[in-house]
Amino acid sequence: MGKKIILGIILFLGIFHITWYAGSCTYKNRGLPDNVKAKDYQVKLLKRMDIKIDTRTMEETDIDANGFRIHLTVFPAGKKAPTLVFIPGTSVYARFYIEFLYDMYRQGFNVVGFDPRGHGQSSGLRGDYTINEIVDDTLAVVKYARKRFGGTVALSGSSQGGMAAFYTAARDDSIAAAVCHNIADLNGRDNLVLSQIRPPRFLVPLAEFMTGLYRGYSIPTSLYLDLKEEKMKDGTDVITFSETDPLMVRWITVRAMGSLLRTDLARPVEKIKTPIMLVHSDRDSIFPQAYVEEIYQRLTCKKKYLLLKNTEHLVMTNNVDEIVPPVAAWLKKVMR
Repeated sequence: MGKKIILGIILFLGIFHITWYAGSCTYKNRGLPDNVKAKDYQVKLLKRMDIKIDTRTMEETDIDANGFRIHLTVFPAGKKAPTLVFIPGTSVYARFYIEFLYDMYRQGFNVVGFDPRGHGQSSGLRGDYTINEIVDDTLAVVKYARKRFGGTVALSGSSQGGMAAFYTAARDDSIAAAVCHNIADLNGRDNLVLSQIRPPRFLVPLAEFMTGLYRGYSIPTSLYLDLKEEKMKDGTDVITFSETDPLMVRWITVRAMGSLLRTDLARPVEKIKTPIMLVHSDRDSIFPQAYVEEIYQRLTCKKKYLLLKNTEHLVMTNNVDEIVPPVAAWLKKVMR
């Protein structure tokens, strides 16, 4: 009887892993969203969210970088203008933040938003990346921006994109400034508060081993992040919203999770030289205020802290009017 139970468990685990892996591969390898359908959806979304954009000022193009085709959304202001490269957050893409991109353009910036590999309209396995790979993509877009517009280039990013902007600033001193909506030091200890999956610290080495073992598998982002509580401008929760958005990535690989569990900064927080502006919401349910402020206090570079009162995590889409003026003013000051 005992042998039958053991064989049954083995059979169940085998079927479970095969099914999980097959589903992961199917999701990762699905084709890029249909361009016509994606554009049609974006037009309807702007109407639904009551976002007014002069689309004639916007360009869409692609660059080849690091073996991938990276999709760009560009608002060109001209050669003499400062340039801002924007990095989107987990699961999303540059045009998700189109109101922020457009309003920064109206403030006199060349704005270049991009879809990281495996996201939006960029190539790559869906939801498969590491933080350092997003940094690689960011630096490729910075290179494009410098070649096209000249002058200084700053970064901005939201959520995971804010983390990526922070990590890029730690790697490359030539970045003029970084505006980070959320920051993190993914040291495998303090950053455990950022995920719903929180192993005890003593189990982190085992968790790192398991993320390596299951690197080719994928999990829903809703398992990693509590997105049901996050609301869009029209009140739709992010989970429901993601089910209708053809460009959103709803699953990420365990390899990506491993990167978010632990990725060393290129240099310690105290050694970062690039000016940093931290943007944070006092009701952010994903990034605790005490956590980001502890990292901010460790910075010795030029820095600025914008704390938005009575706001939640999605401030870069829902509270653009409050963010753009102080962000633009600070960037113009430090990039002068």
